[in-house]
Amino acid sequence: MLRSIDQEKCIGCGSCFKTCSFDVYRLNTHQEKISPCSAACPAGVDVRSYMHLLQQGRHADAADELLQYNPFPLFTCRVCPHFCEKTCTRKKIDAPVNIPAIEDYLGRWILDHDPVLPDISRAGTIAVIGSGAAGIAAAYFMRRRGYSVVVYEKDEKPGGQFRNSLNAELIDSQIAWFERCGITFKTGTPVGDNEAVTVRGLLKNHTKAVIIATGRNTAEQFASVADIIDGKIDVDPATLISRTNGVFAAGPVRGASHDPAHEIADAREAAFSANRFVDGWDMLESRPTGKRPVAVMPTEKMFQYSQELPIGNLPATPRNEAPEDGIFNYETMILEANRCVTCGAKAEAAYKNDCMTCYFCEIACPVGAILIDPFKERLPRTIEFEREGV
Repeated sequence: MLRSIDQEKCIGCGSCFKTCSFDVYRLNTHQEKISPCSAACPAGVDVRSYMHLLQQGRHADAADELLQYNPFPLFTCRVCPHFCEKTCTRKKIDAPVNIPAIEDYLGRWILDHDPVLPDISRAGTIAVIGSGAAGIAAAYFMRRRGYSVVVYEKDEKPGGQFRNSLNAELIDSQIAWFERCGITFKTGTPVGDNEAVTVRGLLKNHTKAVIIATGRNTAEQFASVADIIDGKIDVDPATLISRTNGVFAAGPVRGASHDPAHEIADAREAAFSANRFVDGWDMLESRPTGKRPVAVMPTEKMFQYSQELPIGNLPATPRNEAPEDGIFNYETMILEANRCVTCGAKAEAAYKNDCMTCYFCEIACPVGAILIDPFKERLPRTIEFEREGV
């Protein structure tokens, strides 16, 4: 049976997990070293974690893992430049994993299922101004923390810049899902110094914090609560708080990138700070770290494939493309998810006693991290009971 896994050698490529017929292995994807795709993603999406969950068919867990970083994968998979694919390890041997198609599949699965979120348990309301990428993301991240959230949008329909590039039906379906999350959208309701609804008015009316997430060239309308420098709201670069307590800004209105993935990252920072502010905690304490080391995979070892072996390590595998005007079915999704080599994860023997000493994992491991005991049973009846004389 399985004797040991050398964690120092293990690179987390998933070969053992994928070759084991008895489902002995799992991968611990939450490591100090992040995968190259996650390092390249401005939103910091933990791609390897949700990919490994999908490899197991665990849709709900994979969806929750993705939603922690990206509330609207159906949008980003269509408009994001796909920074993740540019650094994908598989690109070095055949083609990058089709991450956008996987996120499209998972995003549609999310819309087809009820949100799983904590009850609204916090007193007061969080107000978000603007319903573009930063606004929707900030609203969702605050709702995940148990807040009642109201999004104010000056236009008649929410969606911001997405309305210029995406199908209206798709946007409406995603917004309807956010409403099922418990987020309220007040459309046709501009907020600003010269409007019927003002930021100071919101703060006087049971609003615990305000996150301004409007577009470019809109900062001046918030001059009463924030300093405006060069047409942008001036905020603390670490916490994104303005000069007014409880007022934060995220996205283009504060001069950040207009790319949706960058806006999501900005919104997450603002939501973290707003939550700490409401709780009365230091907004810098326990803040998630920035840059983390990246797991670099030894592709020269991982892709040594021999037809003479009962299994190979990681043979070249064609990239799966979604059909035109269609999405992956379950089978194609699994095939593509399994192309992910979960860079930097670590193998664990989740069901060690199920090992039947077939050696496939030991042969497949590209770095020799797995040691199998040559004897599990003196005469394995499950294999040899039909042999003559047994």
